[in-house]
Amino acid sequence: MQLFGFAAGPFRTNCYLVVDEASHAAIVIDPGMHAADTVNETLNQHQLSLVAVVLTHGHIDHTRDAACLAKDHGCPVYIHPDDEPMLHQGIGMSDKTRQLFASDSMDYPHDVRYLHDGERVEWAGIAFDVAHAPGHSPGSVLLIGDKIVFAGDVLFKGAIGRTDLPGSDPMVMEQTLRTVVLPLNDALAVAPGHGPTTSMRAERRTNPFLLALA
Repeated sequence: MQLFGFAAGPFRTNCYLVVDEASHAAIVIDPGMHAADTVNETLNQHQLSLVAVVLTHGHIDHTRDAACLAKDHGCPVYIHPDDEPMLHQGIGMSDKTRQLFASDSMDYPHDVRYLHDGERVEWAGIAFDVAHAPGHSPGSVLLIGDKIVFAGDVLFKGAIGRTDLPGSDPMVMEQTLRTVVLPLNDALAVAPGHGPTTSMRAERRTNPFLLALA
């Protein structure tokens, strides 16, 4: 597995390209606003084919360019069903986010498929376990691979996702941290939706939100 990552858009949202080096197939995780150009440049530079757009949750700073990439490359968009309504422009946005994206438009993807808790999915020859991890949003998920977890806005280096947004819930987030995040293997790298990559070992030892639950 080869991984490309970069931050895009007004919230510096992390977008990831996960590549199977044998087949030159790739998936993109969380292509937010202004991500499409960099994704396409990377695909062209490395002669990769995009086979899926995968969303850790439905907030527009993670989903803005999902539909255009899926249309251009003829591939589906995957999201948890609880966050699918957010793919309709404006739903689930905070007032600040609505202002930032007020002059922007967002198309609904032509082919939307669902991620379900507990299922094992495989794209580009790379497998992930899907874990429903609500709290930041109703349909947040973790994508858990053999060596890395794509955490969206559930877990950051030294922090967790906000729970004061439309559709978020602090009590549900606490339950997610207890039952979904804390059981993760210490050896996993954590690729968050914002900020630097970290590890479960480091977060278990230093993240104040996890320490409070230990």
